[in-house]
Amino acid sequence: MSTVIKPQGGRLVVKSINDLDLNLLSNADAALYVQGGQYIDGHLYVGGTLIANGDVITLGNANGSLALNANISSDVIPGTTKLYDLGSSTNVWKQLNIQTVTFNKTQETSNISATASLSAIDATTSTALVLADGEEGMEKIITVAEAISINVIVTPTNGAGFTSITFTSHGDTARLIFVGGAWNILSHFRSSINV
Repeated sequence: MSTVIKPQGGRLVVKSINDLDLNLLSNADAALYVQGGQYIDGHLYVGGTLIANGDVITLGNANGSLALNANISSDVIPGTTKLYDLGSSTNVWKQLNIQTVTFNKTQETSNISATASLSAIDATTSTALVLADGEEGMEKIITVAEAISINVIVTPTNGAGFTSITFTSHGDTARLIFVGGAWNILSHFRSSINV
């Protein structure tokens, strides 16, 4: 197959019908093969499929933006578990459309975690638990995950209008939100709110 390389109006033009097999990613059949790094001081337009096959890919800078005009066809998984956020307190997502939500669950034994979204009480849980303060806007669900034979009392460090919550049976649940420096009750099912 023939390849024509010539300058044209201050540009380097490579004309070839050679192309990559994206299933094999062999550079032998490419119209242009560059061994070594490249720096492009300007815009880059790719008219076909772009595959960045590296261990680390960095896009943009702190003041830049990334526009995705196509659908995402894979999972989006963080490189380290429980380290990265989606949005921030100053840059929040407007709306979340999702089919299923799986909460970060912690099986509680001695104290209620303020960082996990869902805290599960079971037969190994102490009868008296403390719920530490959370971060502003944080929501929390506490539920009894299996049959228990004791009453479990959860006392927040700061509760808005209540002193504690008592859980007695499988399925007892309380949903809270941390606002204004205190835990506020959003709803509860069968659990008792003590004031």
